[in-house]
Amino acid sequence: MHAIRIGAAGAILLSLTLTAQALELPGKARSARDQAPYPTQQWTGLYAGLNVGYGIAGISDSTLIAVDSAMYGVIGGGQIGYNYQSGSVVFGIEADIQASNQSNEATASFPIVGTVTLGHKIPYFGTVRGRIGYAFTCGCVMAYATAGIAYGAYEPYATALGITVSQTYTRSDIFVGGVGVEWMVAQQWSVKLEGLYFATGNIGA
Repeated sequence: MHAIRIGAAGAILLSLTLTAQALELPGKARSARDQAPYPTQQWTGLYAGLNVGYGIAGISDSTLIAVDSAMYGVIGGGQIGYNYQSGSVVFGIEADIQASNQSNEATASFPIVGTVTLGHKIPYFGTVRGRIGYAFTCGCVMAYATAGIAYGAYEPYATALGITVSQTYTRSDIFVGGVGVEWMVAQQWSVKLEGLYFATGNIGA
């Protein structure tokens, strides 16, 4: 059955993140860090934060009524992760979840049927990613690359005669990768700018 088959080129997003870094290490470990040359262990610790950004998703629908328009919209959510710094290299893992209003729709009028609306949207998505970064000698800036697995939902819909019909497709095996830069603006606080690409492949069958 080929109700909807979507070849998605992917989604690109930029997000600004406010993160509370858990930098304080207990007992003996903290004393060793304080005596080490700056910025050793500057990025080590558990962190959590909030983010907001903007997403663009390119969609190609191969059904008879094709939807080829890209989806645009604001995204926002939260993340949690852990970093470990060894010299200037920072290793980390991060998980996040995002609410999204990325969508697009078109409306046309037809005899008898009246107004018909066709659209599609991404209601949510999330990722689980590894990170590897380089901490510059100032100790407050880190550039990094990231890659992992993404999950999320895609929902095409149609409205006519006051009735909306939709179907939700979910995936949990999408490759995601990107780059970012993070700036420690104060002790235990940082902001970051990050761009991610989602290689969704085909969705639906």
